[in-house]
Amino acid sequence: MPRTNSLAVVVLALATAPAVAHADRRAFTHTYEYQTMPEGETELEIYSTQDREKLKGESAKNFELKLEIEHGITERWDFSIYHVFTQRTGLLADGSDSEDFHFKEIQLRTRYRFAERGELPVDMLVYAEATKEFGEGVYEGELKGIFARDFDRLTAVVNAIGAVELGPAVDEPEVELGWAGGLTYEVIPEWKLGAESWGEKVLEEDHDLAAWAGPAVSWAPAHSFWISSTAGFGLTDASSEIEVRALLGVHL
Repeated sequence: MPRTNSLAVVVLALATAPAVAHADRRAFTHTYEYQTMPEGETELEIYSTQDREKLKGESAKNFELKLEIEHGITERWDFSIYHVFTQRTGLLADGSDSEDFHFKEIQLRTRYRFAERGELPVDMLVYAEATKEFGEGVYEGELKGIFARDFDRLTAVVNAIGAVELGPAVDEPEVELGWAGGLTYEVIPEWKLGAESWGEKVLEEDHDLAAWAGPAVSWAPAHSFWISSTAGFGLTDASSEIEVRALLGVHL
């Protein structure tokens, strides 16, 4: 075969080959989906979250930056470590004052999938997380049950969340229940559009339910890079009126 024809065959094969799946691409920024990092692969993820207590006028504002490294232990089990930084400005609704940008806490997280996608009527994944607040005797443990189902290009996901905060600096253990869930549609492989909702409630009489909902978009222009974003609008009096989160992933 002439060299020019051989080159044409190679180019055609590359152009028509199926796209490689993104390692841990997220369609949402609060809701976890049915996936783990593949065995032996590593990804850097950066979370940037901002919220305003009130949309109009003077308002307290919060900023959170999370840096995560996650690695696939097996095809169904992965492990992550997070470093979390925060900043607050203005007088917050809970009466607390402003805080300069600082290191807040470290988190360890692991996920395990019970089967391959689509093998069960509902895909199920267990998520466990442990948190240590920097410089304080405060610890938190969290469990998530993640349930998902694909309907062709549409995916539905629900997260059931339970957490407990305890430690020498905590007067009494604090139990929190929450949820996250969403629908996402793959318009084309590079773009997913959807919506999600999330919320939480501390199981004490003086804590009200905080909840948000809003649109979610995910863009993956390359196998090694993706970005997702959600704009959440407060649904209750205990919620900030708007919260925006961007999540960026780089496959190492």
